[in-house]
Amino acid sequence: MCHRNHAVAVVVLAIVCSSLLASQSSVPFTSAGIASLPGKDICSLGEQFPEQLGVYLDFAKEHAVQYRERDGITAIFLLSKPTLHCGIVEAGLDLTPVIRKGETVEFKCYTNHEGRTTWGKWGHIVGLANNHTGQKRFVKARLAWRVNIINKRFEPIMGEAVRCDTSGYAD
Repeated sequence: MCHRNHAVAVVVLAIVCSSLLASQSSVPFTSAGIASLPGKDICSLGEQFPEQLGVYLDFAKEHAVQYRERDGITAIFLLSKPTLHCGIVEAGLDLTPVIRKGETVEFKCYTNHEGRTTWGKWGHIVGLANNHTGQKRFVKARLAWRVNIINKRFEPIMGEAVRCDTSGYAD
């Protein structure tokens, strides 16, 4: 009888532990959740995102920048080891407090000396811009960030004009 009780206790413990792990691995898509993601797989957000887009930052596809939006929250992520929908978050940037109505996240942005609109240069400069619901292809970014892969962060670009190509993404 003791052996049976021990087996039941082990099964109950395994169920409790797996429930705890499942609840710990799911990160809410909130400002606090976004801030907690570095070092975790972005799939730990565990939600469906009707609005998402990403681009690889290098030909080896070792890094990507990904945008996700849901329930009024907008964020971008620097990912290492990216797959179609997952990857390890190196840095996250919650754009919710700074994005304005009509603006979109743009990956084909550039300054006079970095970024460009050709594949392989996409995503190195990201910006927020309003293309007036597709009426303008080239727009000035109101806010922009340099994606720093080495230091794993988004660096604000200040005092320098940033332009973005809002056309589609095909490689």
